[in-house]
Amino acid sequence: MKTFITYNKEKHIYPVVISLPHSGTWIPEEMRSSLRKDVVLANTDWFLPELYNFLVAMGCTMIENRVNRYVADPNRESQIKGMNYQEAVIYQQNTFGKALYTKKLTSDIITERLENYYWPYHQALQRLIDAKKSRFGKVYLIDLHSFAEYPNDARTTPADFVIGNQMDQTSSAKLRKLLTVFLKEAGYSVSNNHPFRGGFITRHFSELSGIEALQLEIRYNQYIEKRSFGEEVLTKYDSELFSKAQEHLAMVFRKLFTELSIEK
Repeated sequence: MKTFITYNKEKHIYPVVISLPHSGTWIPEEMRSSLRKDVVLANTDWFLPELYNFLVAMGCTMIENRVNRYVADPNRESQIKGMNYQEAVIYQQNTFGKALYTKKLTSDIITERLENYYWPYHQALQRLIDAKKSRFGKVYLIDLHSFAEYPNDARTTPADFVIGNQMDQTSSAKLRKLLTVFLKEAGYSVSNNHPFRGGFITRHFSELSGIEALQLEIRYNQYIEKRSFGEEVLTKYDSELFSKAQEHLAMVFRKLFTELSIEK
C-alpha cells in the first residue's frame, strides 16, 4: 500500500504546500496483532482529506498521510521515542494515556516503522517544498489538523480554530493575522498559539530559507457533529455541518491566497 498520496505534484499555480500528517487510518498487521484488545486509536484528524478537497480542486499541491498517527507520527521529532504522545514519534500510549500494546515495542520495530512510515512522508514533503521553492523562491507550508477539546484545560471553552506558528517564529505575524481575520469574518472564533503552537513539521521546515510554515487546527464540532467527543473512533459526520464548513473554508483560503498575491 502507498503510505501517502500527493495531489497536484506537477502543478505550480500557488507557492503553497498543504500537509495532512494525521488524517490516515491504516495500520500494518504487525501493529494490529500487538495492540491491546481494549485500545482505542482516538484523536485522529478525521475526514480532513474530504473536508479540504476543495484545495486540491483549486490546484494546491497537497500531501496526505494514509498511515495512522499511532504507527509513527510525522509531526514529532524522530529521536524522541518515549511514551507521551505529545512528544514521542511512536506512541506507547494513546492520547488518553492508556497503554497501546501488550508488551513494550522493541528497538527493531521502532526503527522499521521510522524507515517505512516516518521518513518517506518527510522526504516526500521536502521534495514538494523544494519544487515550489525552485519555481517561486518562497513557499507557504500549511499543516492541517483537527482536535476534540483542549488538552488539560477543561475550564476553557475551546475556540473553533487554533492557529499555531510558535509565536510568529515559523511564519510571519502577517500570515497568522490574515488567517485569523478571514476565519473570524466567516463567523468562527480563533485562538492564536494556544494551546497548540505548531508541531515538528512547522518548526522543522520553517528553518529552511524562504519557507513560512503555519499549523491550522479545526475543532471537531465545527465540521463533524455538534457535540462533545471522548475516547472514540469516528466513522460518520453531519453532512450539512460538513458542507457548511467546506463552503466557509473555501472562502477563507481564496481570500488568503488573494491577499498574499498568490491567486491564480
